[in-house]
Formats: sequence, C-alpha cells, structure tokens
Amino acid sequence: MAYTISFSIYKGGTGKTTSAVHTAAALTDLGQRVLLVDLDQQASSTRYVGINPDEANPSFYHVFQNQVPASVIRKRTAFGFDIIPSSSLMAAIEEILEPGEERLLRAILQPLQEEYDYILIDTPPGKAGLAFNGIVAADMLLVPASAERMSIDGVSDLVNHVQDIFWHKFREELKHQEIRVLFTMYKASTTHSPGVVEAARRIYRENVLPIYIPETIEFSRSFDKRTPLTRLAPKHPGAQAYRQVAQWIIDHAPATT
Repeated sequence: MAYTISFSIYKGGTGKTTSAVHTAAALTDLGQRVLLVDLDQQASSTRYVGINPDEANPSFYHVFQNQVPASVIRKRTAFGFDIIPSSSLMAAIEEILEPGEERLLRAILQPLQEEYDYILIDTPPGKAGLAFNGIVAADMLLVPASAERMSIDGVSDLVNHVQDIFWHKFREELKHQEIRVLFTMYKASTTHSPGVVEAARRIYRENVLPIYIPETIEFSRSFDKRTPLTRLAPKHPGAQAYRQVAQWIIDHAPATT
C-alpha cells in the first residue's frame, strides 16, 4: 500500500517543486517505487523531468476527466520515477471543481496503491480545489518553508486551515494524517536561518524535520539540465540533504505491504 505525501503550502517561492522532485528522485535511488503527481498548472515538476506541458497529452487533466490514471502515467522518466504530468489544461479543472469535491484525487489514486511504495503530490499554491484535493489525498503533508521570518506565517496559515477545517470535515480519511515542516533555502553561515528554525521548533516541536535544505544556485542548474542534483552533483550538500529527507521518510513513514 502506497504512502502518499503532499508537498503543500499556500504561498509560492518556498522550494516546493524542487523538494517534490528531489525527494522523488532520492526515494527512487533508494530502491522505492515512486509516482509523482503534478497538480500545479505552472507544471514546474513536469518541466523539471523534461516534459513539455503544452505537449503533455494525456495529462492529469485527462485523469480528472476520465479517472483512468494508469493510462496517463509516464513510466520511468530520466529521473527514475513515474509521473502524472500537468499541462496547460489544468486551469480548466479549477473552474470545474466545486465545493465538496475534495475527495476526487483520493479516489483517483486508489487503484494505484499497490503499484507504488510512495505517491508524492506537487500541489499548487493558493486555497483552491486542486490544492485541497492534494491535502485530502495525503497521509502526510510535507510543508516546504524557506528559512526566513515570513515563512512561519505561511506554515501557520496552512496548518491552521488544515487542522481547523479539513481534519473536521474529513475526519475519517484524515484521522492519521501527519504534518511535517521542511526548511529550504537554509543559510547556515548566518544567524537568521537558525533563528527562524528555532522559532518554528518552539511552535511545531518535533514536527520540524531535523534536515535543512541549503540555499544554492545548483538547484537552478539542476532544473536547466533536467537532471536531479542527486545525480548531477551527488556529493553536493543539497543532494545529500534530499537523500537524508528520503531516508527519513522511509524510516518514519514506511509504505505498507
């Protein structure tokens, strides 16, 4: 049975897609069967693995229309994992989705549970239907937050909304859901980043991962080359950090057989 993790935060610019793609790649390198679902209409995860979203046919849009996910999966991308790509049609889904349809993605992914160890979801920013579907489908929300003061407000916005609304409305589905915070763009050479993490730990305690993703231009180079940093520069601290995240997931959120 797959363990589903949504990379979710309502604000953009926190390294969400970078984290989703690199965690998927690192889990794959550790021998796990991984599916990445790109729900974001910006299609950054789709572009990252070398798929042009304007030519992604079929894409998640067609899954949403027909709910036949197996026919849309791109197998064994250059990154090693499978992906359900996003496309330029994704904006139309937000217009179609109505309140009360937050369980659709959960139902769509159900037939794939035995095919994968982990299903990762790159959710769009903002409070809208696709983001909500990503939340309701997840066993864990992994919240990427840049190591700056304002990011704690973004984490609080998501956590409070999920706990106050979703955990009540979808009590049965989400009764075991966990929330973890992953700090990105971390600058160890300053006092600022450690101070932000310490402030977050006072609020979220052990729910803050003990792994921090360093700020580095190498992630941009990774995107340009359509190659995960874990393979482009495996000894780079950023690559090592995502391998640690992947190992933490395997140790703390194991897939069930």
